[in-house]
Amino acid sequence: MRRHNWPMFQACRTVSQTAASLLKAFRPDNRGGVAVIFGLSSIVLFGLAGGGIDYARLSYRRAQLQTATDVGTLTGGNMLKLAQTTTDTQSVSGVTTQAIRDNAKPVAGVPFTVQVRVSDDGTSVTAQTQEIFPLPFGRIIGVPSATITVSAQSKLVGKTRLCVLALDPTSNGTLTAQDQASVTASQCSVYSDSASTSGVTLQNQATILATSICSAGGNSVSTSNPPQPGPKSGCPSLKDPLAVIAPPTSSGCTYTNTVVTTSQTLYPGTYCNGLKITKGATATLSPGVYVIDTGPLTVDANATLTGSYVGIYLKSQQTTLNLTAASTINLTAPRDGPMSGLLFYEDPTAPLLREHKISSNGARQLLGTIYMPRGKLTVDSHGAVADQSAYTVIVSRQLKVASSANLTMNAMYSASDVPVPSGVGNISGRLLLAQ
Repeated sequence: MRRHNWPMFQACRTVSQTAASLLKAFRPDNRGGVAVIFGLSSIVLFGLAGGGIDYARLSYRRAQLQTATDVGTLTGGNMLKLAQTTTDTQSVSGVTTQAIRDNAKPVAGVPFTVQVRVSDDGTSVTAQTQEIFPLPFGRIIGVPSATITVSAQSKLVGKTRLCVLALDPTSNGTLTAQDQASVTASQCSVYSDSASTSGVTLQNQATILATSICSAGGNSVSTSNPPQPGPKSGCPSLKDPLAVIAPPTSSGCTYTNTVVTTSQTLYPGTYCNGLKITKGATATLSPGVYVIDTGPLTVDANATLTGSYVGIYLKSQQTTLNLTAASTINLTAPRDGPMSGLLFYEDPTAPLLREHKISSNGARQLLGTIYMPRGKLTVDSHGAVADQSAYTVIVSRQLKVASSANLTMNAMYSASDVPVPSGVGNISGRLLLAQ
């Protein structure tokens, strides 16, 4: 048997054990590192969890506010839709704001604002809702809140507030403004049914101020005062909205060859061979329907024609309207009866494009609807026309505004007890929601 060097073996073993001990002493101890990593990870996980909760609450609140804003604008839009008039914008804004608040249920102490705007033409309601939403977990990292902003708009489409309609489907200049004339229709729309490329014509220094200017065809604008907004081309053709209204009935002559030269009161009936007010006289019309047959209605020589709740029917081929420059006109359409809301009504069997003229420099009150489905209405005064009327609507075959006339188409329907004929003036249509 081989003999071992036992002392050497023992020495080597001792050295090996010592080296192992030294190496073990220098080996890293991971126990503290794990604790640090776990602590840091916990903070991150806690932050992620808290951020997730804040985000979920924020998203839920945003959806609540959007729904509330949608409901509010629809409520305001329905108020416009149901109204026959230019509803007071403050009333619509108040109803819209209250509906939003009722549905949003803002929390006391949390900043919450609602801004509402009703369009100038009364066809849309826009609302913006804003809330400073608190973030409990975000506060830990210096983000204590987030701003939520949502908006919605309800809009009436289809028919709109229509105060001028020129019916001629083919002619150039179916709706014309020229010279220094102007049409002011800031709360309603003017419309030409002509398919002509110049269905709406503006010349010289003439201008039109309206919610919208629409032409079924095109437009010719050569004025130094181009309207804003400009005329729209390619609008859909409109049917005559008043064609369903039957003309008033009449029989025999109540009066014949009537010429008024001294101030007096006139009464409803049929005025054969026309009616003339002249030589500074004032003719006061009692309420009712006046049928002018086989002759013109003329007011001249500083005469005045006045009357409340009167309708004037221009019957037969020879009957035209002639309100001269030296005249004063103050008329209000009927509240009821066969000409309810109609101030002038031209015979629907009259010859095409016979001319009716409003040249009066004192025709400030023409409250109601002027309906001339066959005629050409020319307004060529030197001043304001119909500006003192609560509302005026014109539906004619053609309309020309010339000279320095300022034809004012007010749309303050609620300011008068004279109803607006169905199809013009009032708003109808579908209510659409947009965000």
